Amino acid sequence: MDEAWSPVVLAESSSSTETLLEDLWTGAIPYAVFPGFLDKSECSGVIEALKTAPMTTFKSGDALVSTLGVYLPDAVSDPDAYFARAAELEPAIASLLERGQGDVRDRIRLMFASHLKRPVVAATGPEGQEYGQGSLRVHGSGAGASVHRDVVSVDAAGWNVAEMDAQFSAVLMLQPPEAGGELTVYRQRWRPEDDTEFKNKGAKGWDPRVVEGAQVATYAAAAGDLYVFNPTQYHEVPLTSGESDRVSMQFFMAFDFEGDGPVVTFS
Repeated sequence: MDEAWSPVVLAESSSSTETLLEDLWTGAIPYAVFPGFLDKSECSGVIEALKTAPMTTFKSGDALVSTLGVYLPDAVSDPDAYFARAAELEPAIASLLERGQGDVRDRIRLMFASHLKRPVVAATGPEGQEYGQGSLRVHGSGAGASVHRDVVSVDAAGWNVAEMDAQFSAVLMLQPPEAGGELTVYRQRWRPEDDTEFKNKGAKGWDPRVVEGAQVATYAAAAGDLYVFNPTQYHEVPLTSGESDRVSMQFFMAFDFEGDGPVVTFS
C-alpha cells in the first residue's frame, strides 16, 4: 500500500508549515490548501466584473476558454512585448481583484509570507519592470488540461525568474464547475527524457502513460479555496461539464532555497 500522501491545510493553526517549501518541492505533500480564503460574495463580485473585462477567448478542442492576463511561457522570445502587455492589462486585473479587504493578490502574498516566514513580493525584471501578477481563466463546459507540467527554468530559460531554484503554482478558485475541473497531481516529476517517448507531437501535454502507476492526489476546490502545488510534477485538470464555467485566478511563485530572500510571484 502507498504511504499516505496528504495535503497541508494552511487555515488550521495546528498544521506545521515550517517545512512547507521543502515538502512541496520534494513531493512529500501533494499540495497545500486554504479553504475559504476568499469569501463567496467576493468571488461573485469578481465573476460579475469579468463579464465586461477585456478577455481573450479561444477554442480548446470543442470548448471555449477565456483569459485575462499574461502567461510567461507564451512570450519568452519577446520580453518587451510581455512587459508591455502586463502593464496594459494590470489596471483591469487590479480593478477586478480589488475587493472589500484590499487587492486579493496582496492578501494572498501576505498569507503565504506569514506561513513561509519569508517576504512574498511581485517579481520584477532586470530593468525594474513588473511581471504579470496573476491571470484569470474561464474554462467553459468541456474544457480542461491534459497531463502536463510547468517548468519555468526550461520554458522561460534566460529570464531572471527562471534562474531561481524552485517554483510553485498558486490557484484561487472563484467558481467551480458542476462536474470535473479538479486539480489532479501525480507524485512524479517531469524528466527531460520523458519528452522523447511521451510528449504529444503537435499537441499540448504528455501521454497519460507517463504517470502510469504514480501516486495521485485529487482536490475539488470550492469557491474561495486557494491551493498551491509543485507544477514540475505532472498534473491535469479533467474536462468540465454542466452549466457553470470553471473560473480561477492563478500565478507562479519562485524562490531560492539558500538564504531568506523573497518568494516572487509572476504569471
